[in-house]
Amino acid sequence: MIIEAGVYLILVFTPFAFAGVEAWAIGVLQILCGVVVSAWALDRLRGGGAARLPGGRAGIGLWIPIVLFVLLVLAQLVPLSPSLLGRLAPATQALYSRTVPGYAEGKDFDTGRLVPWLLERKAGDLPAAAAGDPGKAAVTLPLSASPLPRTAPVRRTLSIYPYDTRLKLTLFLCYLALFTVVLAHFRTPERLERLCLAGTLSATAVTMLGIAQKFTWNGRLYWVREGTYGQVFGPFVDRNTYAAFAGVWMPVAAGMALVALRRLRQGSRDELPRLVMWGGAAVGITGGIFLSLSRGGIIAACVSIVVVAGLLAYYGRSKAEVGLLAGLLAASVLFLVWIGPEMVLERIGTLSAGQGVPSLQYRVSAWEQTAHLIRENALAGTGLGTFRFSFMRYAPPGEGWWNTAHNEYLELLCDTGLIGGALFLWGTVAWLARVARPGRLRGRPERHMYIGITAGLVGLFLHSAISSNLQVPADAILVPILGAALINLVAIGSPRERRLATASVSRSRAA
Repeated sequence: MIIEAGVYLILVFTPFAFAGVEAWAIGVLQILCGVVVSAWALDRLRGGGAARLPGGRAGIGLWIPIVLFVLLVLAQLVPLSPSLLGRLAPATQALYSRTVPGYAEGKDFDTGRLVPWLLERKAGDLPAAAAGDPGKAAVTLPLSASPLPRTAPVRRTLSIYPYDTRLKLTLFLCYLALFTVVLAHFRTPERLERLCLAGTLSATAVTMLGIAQKFTWNGRLYWVREGTYGQVFGPFVDRNTYAAFAGVWMPVAAGMALVALRRLRQGSRDELPRLVMWGGAAVGITGGIFLSLSRGGIIAACVSIVVVAGLLAYYGRSKAEVGLLAGLLAASVLFLVWIGPEMVLERIGTLSAGQGVPSLQYRVSAWEQTAHLIRENALAGTGLGTFRFSFMRYAPPGEGWWNTAHNEYLELLCDTGLIGGALFLWGTVAWLARVARPGRLRGRPERHMYIGITAGLVGLFLHSAISSNLQVPADAILVPILGAALINLVAIGSPRERRLATASVSRSRAA
């Protein structure tokens, strides 16, 4: 109960807590992950959980790159000598030489001499009196009241800002804990269906809040919190990250509507309310995505719909399934007409401009500059989570401070280099080898759930190529949770996995 309630609470809390981007929300998320993984570990010790590595022996190929990636990030936090750092990351060594006092000479630096050191370096730009005697012109730095350490050690890390790297590593470990728990616990169709229900209801509630807020906007989040907001939708301060979040759950809701339709056709009259609920959620979320005016989100949602239709065709679509899907699309159009399509049509019309769209031009220009950053820090990158600092030297002239690359894959290469990119590719291929098996669910009732989750993740991964969605915890948690759920769905098609899952549930109930 604690495991499932904890995962559901994470799915509901994180998007409503301003998408989990603030420090307090991240802290609560980490606490919830700790509670969930502790409950799972206790359950396993008592014999109620899985008595083996989550994912089985076949999943070892997936766990190896994950563990190696964690070790890579830990290595980025190890202080290295200037000579070793120069061999591993010449650009980072050059950066330290220019900015860290004493580093170029290979010695520690007394931060009490920071101000004179800065004046010496800028002597040519100072008035003659100050340039002649920088020591007298400097103001003594009050170290007792300063947050600076007393010395700047010569041994530095591969990460140019270790604080952010540690923060991102702790978040990654939380995501890894969620992946482990979902993989080990949500191994039956009933649990997976409840997981989809919790996520879909959360997305529907966020969407309804966003639509209401859009038409009654008073410049404040939740109508009470003041701030400088430009592209808000609901509790998300960026409409693109909302569209990515909602775009995952929209096809899941459509897939579960297909599940309810199948059961209804089999004679279960109790499924009619569920069919209306799932269908209404899919229509409402679709309307929210279009009303958010996120071009990337709209494109990703359309791709997700195509994936749903393609997998339905693969499994042998029925007239009823096609009719339901067409009905949901028609209802979504009518919903948009009802709430007002003018802004949506105007926004969609800008897609024809292609690269002429200003935001896309800025992204393309920045992506071209990231090539220089990647080339100069090719081996191990500048540190996980350090893009906002490392990109400052490469940002397009005249542009503001880019906190994200607006492309998750390029940002990963910037932060972790070719080693991190190779580990990501290895892990992705290992995961695809587990989940890209739709044939296992042919003729099985779980196939529609598989269709919805697959389409949602495809849309998220596509959208993340033009926006930094996974830097937002509300979006990022969907990858480990639904990625693990997809592995379990495919495993359900195996008789051996079904026996193990049934035995696991029986042990849990007995405990």
